[in-house]
Amino acid sequence: MNDVKKRARWLSLLGFALGAGVGLMFYFLAGSEAILAQADQLPARALYFLLCGSYGAANMGTSALYGIDEWSILRCTATHFLIVVGDTILFFGALILLGWMAMPPAGVCALIAAAYTLVYFLIWLAQYLSYKRKVKSMNAKLRSWKSQQKT
Repeated sequence: MNDVKKRARWLSLLGFALGAGVGLMFYFLAGSEAILAQADQLPARALYFLLCGSYGAANMGTSALYGIDEWSILRCTATHFLIVVGDTILFFGALILLGWMAMPPAGVCALIAAAYTLVYFLIWLAQYLSYKRKVKSMNAKLRSWKSQQKT
């Protein structure tokens, strides 16, 4: 369990840096007039990068859940998905409350939620199939090695 916590800390630090970096990219690409319109821009910018970094840290750090051997893949995935979705709601909720983003209509929110879930599932499926293929290959090599040991 200590290895999982250590991995979660490192992944969170990396996620924070990546989240802040992606936030910086969007900040310059989108112009971020709402943030620039703040009376005192430095605290607004710092808060924006803190939010982006925290979003990245939570999303990447929780992937360490998959290292808990006692948990099933379903439990890991469900827990990770719920944390990621909750973090996404908090992130965009904060942007809306700070006036940096307009509240989208309910239909748009539903469409975003469906797209988010679909993309999450597709990424999960790709990872699952990749690991399944690796395990199958390792098992075949192990069977081959065992058969060589018998002769």
